[in-house]
Amino acid sequence: MKIAFWSNVRGRSGVTTNMVCISALAAIAGAGKAVLLENHYSCKGIASIILPFGQVEQLKESGRYYNRDGIEYVLKGLYSGKNGEELLRHAAIPLLYTSMYYLPQSYIVNKEVFNYEFSLVYKKLFYNLETFSDNVFIDTERNENLSSSAILAEADLVVVNLVQDKAALREFFDNYSSIQEKSVYLIGAYQPELLFNYRRICYEYHIPKDRTGIIPYNIELSEAMSEGRILQFLNRNYEKASGRDNDYFMRYCKKSSMMVRKNLINLRKIKKEREAKSYINFNPYAL
Repeated sequence: MKIAFWSNVRGRSGVTTNMVCISALAAIAGAGKAVLLENHYSCKGIASIILPFGQVEQLKESGRYYNRDGIEYVLKGLYSGKNGEELLRHAAIPLLYTSMYYLPQSYIVNKEVFNYEFSLVYKKLFYNLETFSDNVFIDTERNENLSSSAILAEADLVVVNLVQDKAALREFFDNYSSIQEKSVYLIGAYQPELLFNYRRICYEYHIPKDRTGIIPYNIELSEAMSEGRILQFLNRNYEKASGRDNDYFMRYCKKSSMMVRKNLINLRKIKKEREAKSYINFNPYAL
């Protein structure tokens, strides 16, 4: 299944952090193999919060990941007709005892070139990613470029990351009705004392509570992210959290991860039913 994490607000909703938390907790809980990727460059991208500084510097080596590893390597290989499974096995970085993988990007590729190359082979890419793993988590750029539009269209589920701000909330619900049918919602860096809290957002914008979750603000999480230790933080606090703040964070983060997983299970069921109906309609000898 393809799960796109997206927000209508840049830099305030915690898209990358939320995606890593949700996917990591699902992987720790044994909910299948996950692969993470992004379609944009950011100095605070996936690599910076899941990998130690030295490993991130390796990814930045001039030309290395553009030519030999990472998503650009996979895109070029797929376009050339190479075996997708082998490309991904070579390029993806294993995490959490190989229950989770990260498909890195180069730090030198031109944005327009990436979007063009992505648009040529994204269907092949998604097919191979879904063969490689159970769930594909994509950190999707806000800008309506070629790759973001393709990802949002192809995604089985869109996780919309909301902020506790009236103007930003209204802008999303007024202008993005096309993705709301297949969306669930996360309120990132959540602070319950703010005016637009979880209950008010659900009430005013008619969002079902079984499609809405929160990721509370947590100081220790922020520190772990700055050191590339977010996975260690989540793994260490999964069974028994250290301290009241971490217990509060983990409790709601687990609930949000379960919310996403339940919606994915329902989507898988619907998808299989549709495929079965299509097969019966196409094959007159199926019954």
